[in-house]
Amino acid sequence: MLPEFKCRVRNVKRKAFTLVELLVVIAIIGILIGLLLPAVQMAREAGRRIKCANNLKQIGLASHMFHDTQGYLPTARPRDAFLTWPVFLMPYIEQNSLYEKFDVMRPYRVQPIEALQTTIPIYFCHSRRLPMLARYETRRGFPNGALGDYAGNAGNNRFWSEFYGNANGVINSGDRRVIKVENGRINTLRGRYQFSNIIDGLSNTIFFGEKALNERHLGKPGGWGDGSFYNGDEPATVMRMGGRLFPIAKTLYFPAPGPGTIPVFGSSHPTVCLFVLGDGSVHNISKTIDPVTYGYLCSRNDRQLVSLD
Repeated sequence: MLPEFKCRVRNVKRKAFTLVELLVVIAIIGILIGLLLPAVQMAREAGRRIKCANNLKQIGLASHMFHDTQGYLPTARPRDAFLTWPVFLMPYIEQNSLYEKFDVMRPYRVQPIEALQTTIPIYFCHSRRLPMLARYETRRGFPNGALGDYAGNAGNNRFWSEFYGNANGVINSGDRRVIKVENGRINTLRGRYQFSNIIDGLSNTIFFGEKALNERHLGKPGGWGDGSFYNGDEPATVMRMGGRLFPIAKTLYFPAPGPGTIPVFGSSHPTVCLFVLGDGSVHNISKTIDPVTYGYLCSRNDRQLVSLD
């Protein structure tokens, strides 16, 4: 009789996923990432927008302190190729040490290069970019200086009229009849306007806002409007217009290439552009706002009162 053998079968536990199970897990992870990513991006943009609003708030308050000290609002630029309002407001945004490096009565091109290339974080909207320098100013005979994303409100009528005293904005070029150049220096920094000239009221008038830039051509001066922020050679670098003829830019690629660029406000935020009014309040204004209503906000003296509350 043959011996009897008993076979014992042991249960072997699998130590890995099957291919099907692995693919299912990957698919679930992909779906979750797809659902969460837009929410994360929206949260980040909300944070950047709050930071941008705080920047404008500080700029608006600085213009008030400047007015309290000097008795008038800062000029966008006293004369061609001299310095600009971002420099004049430095002592009021805790940048005294940087301000003292400038000789504010002399032209941009003779200022210390260290001062010209010092960026100030509150002058940048982080939805658009981090602090950076201009790239093409040397082609025009100027040092490449710090950039900035904000501009003063020059009004809603013809842009070049701001030189000759009939602009209806707030932050305009200096009055050439008052500010003279003598021996390479200007004789005064006196601005055009006081609060008493804001006939429509501080709470109904835009002071500063985000400027439209073509995000394919950041750092380009001239018609691109993104020259060195402290250089008063290009008006569109530090002041913009708003209204029926100057609507808020609706794309990230405005201005388009070519001469005759329209100097308007605009932002990198999806649907709104941020502005600070004369009373220091910051508002998210829709890029599709009625141009006529928008123009009323950009005029200091049209007696058309608009409430944003």
